[in-house]
Parts: sequence; structure tokens; C-alpha cells
Amino acid sequence: MKKAVSGIVLLVVVGHSHAQEVAPVLEEVLVTAQKRVQNVQDIPVTVNVVSAQHLDKFSIRNTADLADAVPGLTIQPTPQNLAQVAIRGLGTGSASESLDQSVGLFIDGIWSGRVRDFQTALFDVERVEVIKGTQNTLLGKNSSLGALSIISSKPGDTFTGYVQGDYETGFGSRYLTGAVNIPSSLGNYRLAFNAVDEAGYVDNNAIGSEVPEREQNTLRVAARFAIGEGGRLDLSYEYDDLHITGDTFQPDKDSVGFMRSMNPGADIGLDDNKYAFTSYSGHGDADDEQTSQRAVALYEQALARFTLTSLTGWSEYENDRLTDTDFLSVDYLTSVFASDYEQFTQELRIASPQGERLEYMLGIYYHDSALDYGNITDSAFPPPFTIGPLPVDSSSLLTYTQDTKILSTYGQASLYFGQQWSATLGLRYTEEDKDAVWARERLRSGGPLADILAGVISPEVAPTDLHRKEYNLDGSVSLQYDFSDQLTGYLSWASGSKSGGFSINVAVPEEAEFDTEKAQTSELGFKWQSAGGAGLFNAALFYTDIDDFQVVSFVGTGFLTSTVPARSRGLELETRWLLTADLLVGASATYVDAEEKDSGLTLPYAPEWSAAVDVAWTLPVDLAGLEWRLEGAVNYRDEQYQQRLEADPDGALTLVDVRLAMVQPDGSWELALVARNLLDESSSFGFDFPFFGGRDEVPAGTTTIGSVSRPRTLAVQGRYNF
Repeated sequence: MKKAVSGIVLLVVVGHSHAQEVAPVLEEVLVTAQKRVQNVQDIPVTVNVVSAQHLDKFSIRNTADLADAVPGLTIQPTPQNLAQVAIRGLGTGSASESLDQSVGLFIDGIWSGRVRDFQTALFDVERVEVIKGTQNTLLGKNSSLGALSIISSKPGDTFTGYVQGDYETGFGSRYLTGAVNIPSSLGNYRLAFNAVDEAGYVDNNAIGSEVPEREQNTLRVAARFAIGEGGRLDLSYEYDDLHITGDTFQPDKDSVGFMRSMNPGADIGLDDNKYAFTSYSGHGDADDEQTSQRAVALYEQALARFTLTSLTGWSEYENDRLTDTDFLSVDYLTSVFASDYEQFTQELRIASPQGERLEYMLGIYYHDSALDYGNITDSAFPPPFTIGPLPVDSSSLLTYTQDTKILSTYGQASLYFGQQWSATLGLRYTEEDKDAVWARERLRSGGPLADILAGVISPEVAPTDLHRKEYNLDGSVSLQYDFSDQLTGYLSWASGSKSGGFSINVAVPEEAEFDTEKAQTSELGFKWQSAGGAGLFNAALFYTDIDDFQVVSFVGTGFLTSTVPARSRGLELETRWLLTADLLVGASATYVDAEEKDSGLTLPYAPEWSAAVDVAWTLPVDLAGLEWRLEGAVNYRDEQYQQRLEADPDGALTLVDVRLAMVQPDGSWELALVARNLLDESSSFGFDFPFFGGRDEVPAGTTTIGSVSRPRTLAVQGRYNF
């Protein structure tokens, strides 16, 4: 469908004039999911777009909140604030930090898919693209099951800006964000900031505080320069400081009395109260501190009718965190983590002009990264809390360093046959080297009997060199047919890989290596837009098959990785209608049937149905010369399992968000009331008690830890545009 059409996915921006009778038209949504600026309705890919307006209006400030607005996307935090990410029921999970993700995160085109990168603040963005299905050919690095692409706002050529503040009345959370464009004869500049002071919603009665408290301050500086004839240089630098105090995890079930035997005052059951303490933390609860930096340089140069692009990225983070992994008010089990990561990437590509019978793109990509990780696990379980006759009483330090180098080349070509048919072929070849050093040392002995057990569960290991080199060939094929100017259909197939590596959650390094995860996705779909441009309807059937799918389960102190063949199949639906110039209604849904092929077990984070409905209505009210706008979003998902082999799924969840705003007609300011989770629904994430859960004396499902999500909140929001 190579033509100028209008499309919208989650964008709620409609311009109109009451003085003229103009038929309402949905605003065009442009995306860069295929490294070109394209109308989302023109490409043979399922892409959900979340606009900057939606993020700001409903105070979505991190990726976990983003997932509530996109059917088929799940992002669930664990006690270590490591994200479990899945698209269409498939994803690596939170995993250990040595594992790569199969759902890639890209920030301004740069792969940022380490699990800690999902703590990135969402602010001052143009849009977020959720790209579903295998995307390795163009996106590359570990996007075999999909990708999230965050596109930051760029400097403009007029002096404009905004500031927005939100105050949440129930718990006292505060959010402040803003940006300003500064044009000059020496280039255009943009300064953006984001400040989050989010209060806790669970009372930890052992220390007298509400948890988790989240403080995050982020600053971004960007510049845009015109270079010679047909050249443009975009530069940006971002600094982020994050501190999370406490967590909401608490004893959920204690059917055999195991936890109360250790801690008679244990508060059992998920609610807004917990009773936990650790002497390892200065404030007595879990702690997570992270600073990160990233810089991006994008240079585009017109060469005749071709476009040469250079994309350079550098990023690093330093993270220190502590988890009270017994989740009780006793010092039986504590985990301390430290990780430093640094990455450099360089991409060069050349793209042919658009609108030709043959369009193509060729590129080369280089990646160099280093990870330095350490984990102290301290257990002091006195008798009779033993495994057989052996007490669990020791402390050990695991260290792991990993250097990764990647070189890949790729190409994609589209051939147009007449006015209706087109075919696209893409290939990507990748070489990847990983060099690691794996070691463990004993820091404290609990005596001879405890040392016997420690030698089995976490034996001392001298620094051991590990090396892995792999070669992957990924590709994609699609066929597209334009039935008319309004309707296009497509059939696509793509293969993608997530690189293998080494796990840090094994007893000895000889067990650490795991193989490449291979995925193949087929998709059959169509995209339709009404002749007048006021409505659209899209649908797609998909099937993804994976060899050596890495299912990761959290076990309190670390992660258990199981490798199984898996598949996911289902349906994507989306519709949106501008019923009048003042009323926009949209809906989208994802049906997923995802399971392990050998056992038939339903995969974690694979609800059968997830759906979203949103409405934006400018009310027909003339009060004080202001516009009144009512916006709402209903997001639903079926019950889902949170862990592999889990006995009881987390129940179905319906989140209702409502916003009522009064707006100055010229758009200079607005004041709003925002209700999130209006029905006060809650979801949970759970797992068996660390070390003992699932053993004979503590059967699986009888002694569990869980969490509760943020309850209903009401906020006052103000925004000033200049």
C-alpha cells in the first residue's frame, strides 16, 4: 500500500475547526520499525504505537506501566527489579544478567536489551513502537520474538516547550517532567528532564515505612545540526539516577507452617501490610540503586537519491542492590548484587530511494560490550531448618565477567510488481564471540556439616575461562497485495535467533553454557482503512515455533532456566474510529495459545486474551470558555501463569483509567484529574520459598512468596505549553 494514507494506533490527537464542516480523518502515524519512515498501515508487520500524549496523560513513566496499555505485551518485575518481558506469550523472562533477552529494547535505534535497561524512564518521547513477531533481519541483536522501540523527541526550530506536574493524592507521589527547544544559528537544542518521587503502598510494619519508594531523576540534552548539503547530525546524552527502597514481596502461603516455625510473628497472606527486616540494609529493607548514561550520534547524508546513515551508541550502568530473600523479619537469607555494564555499537547503512520499483537497504553492525557481575548469598538457617542432616549456613561470592563482540551484515530488498503486488526478501549474517570468567569463593563457613551442603549447592570454583563463538543466519520473506487504496493483505515468514551464552545460576561453570534459541514466525494479515479516512481495521494470524526456548523461573535467590521446544499461535485485532470530530474510539485485542510442545504446559505470561479499549471525547460543554475532555482506557487480560510448573494462575485483571481535563482552547495549559486502576484491581507474582520450596519437606505450592500491584490512585495533573 505505497500511498499517502492516514492511520492511527494509539495516538489521540485530532485537529478540527468548528467553523468549517470537514469530514473527520484519523491522523497519520509514522513509524521506523523497518528503519525507514513509513505509515504504519503500509507495512507487513504488526506494530502497536503508544503516543507521547497517552504516556503523559496517564503518567506512564516506566516500561512496566507501558505493558498495561498494549495487548499481548507483558512486563512483570521480580524482587530484584528485573523485568520479565514477553510478547504473544513468549520471552526470556527476567533471567540472570548474563542472559540476553529475546524481546529487544531499542532506544533511539540503539539496542539496549540488557534486563536492567528495562528500568529506563519514559519521558519526552515521540512514541513507543511495540513490534511483534521475529524482527532480526533489520533490527538484529536478539529481537527474535519482537521488540520495543522508544523514540525520543528531537530538537525543533522554534522556541517551544512544556512543563507537567502530577500529584497523587492517596500516597503523595509526585511526578515532574518538561522540555524546552532552543533554536540557534549554530544548531537546534533540546533540554528535557524527568523527576519521579513515587511513594510506597504497602506498609512494612517491621521498619515503619511504606514500600516500595521509587526516586528517579533523568536529564537529557539533545542537539541537531545541518551539515553541508543534505546532511544532518543528531546528538543526545542522557543521565539517569534511580533508587528503589523496599519491595512488596511477602509470605503468601504457609500450608505446612514452615515460615511460622522460623518466624512465629510472620504475616502470612498478600495484602497492604508486610513484616520483613534485614540487618544488611541501612534502612532494614530491600534496596536498589542504579546510575546509567547513554549517548547517541545519528548522522544522515543524502547521496544523490540515496541516504547514508551512521548510528553510533554508547551506554553504561552501575547497579547495586540488596534483596531480603527470606522475606521475613529474621536474617536467614540475604542476597547482595553488583553489576557494571558498558556497551558501544556502530551501524552503517545505505538506503535506496523510496517510490522505485526496487527498494533496498544494506548495512553493517558492530557491538562491543563488557559485563562485570558479583553476587553474595548469605544463608544462616539454624537447625532444624536443614536439608537432611545438613544445615544451610554459609556465605559465598559468585563473580562473573563477560566480554561480547558482534559483527553482522544485513540487507533487505522490496520488489514491486505493477500497482498491487510486492515481495520483500531480507537476510542477516551474524558472528558473535563471548569470553567469560566464572568463579565462586566461600566468605563464611557455618561449620563442617554446613560446609558439606555448601560444597554441593554452591561449591568453591577457581576462576574458570569460558568461550563461545557462534554464527547465525536469519532471514525474512513477505508477499504483499493491495486489493485497493483502502485494503492491503500480506503473508510473511521470518527466522530469528537469540544468542546462546553462559548462565550464572548453576552450581559449576561446566553446566553454564546454553545454546542459541531459534524462532520462526509466520503471519497472515490485512490492514484496511475507510475511504474517508475516519476508521481502520487490522487483523493478523500468527504462528511462532521455537527450538531450545529458554523458560526462566525466579526461585528467590536466582533463576532456573529450562530449555524446551515451544510454540505460540493466535490472532491480533485492532480497530479505530473517529466517529465525529470530537469523539475517537479504539480497540485492540490479542488471542494467544502458547505452550511447551513436549508437555503441553501453558507458558508463563501467556494469557489467552488480552484487550484494550480507549475513548477520547471533547465534551459538548461551553463552560468558562474552556474545552472539557474526557478520556478513558480499559485494559484486560485473562488469567496467566507467572512461573513454569505453577499450580495456580494469577487471576484475570481489568484495569480502568479515566482522565477528565479542562483545556485552554489555544492549548497553552490544561488541568486534569487522573484516576488509575479505578476498580482497585490487583495482580501478583509468586514463587516457592527460596532453597526449601519444592522439596519433600516443603512441597511445591505450600510455602510461597508473592506480591501485590499498585492499587487505585487519583492524581491532579497540570501542564503548561509555551
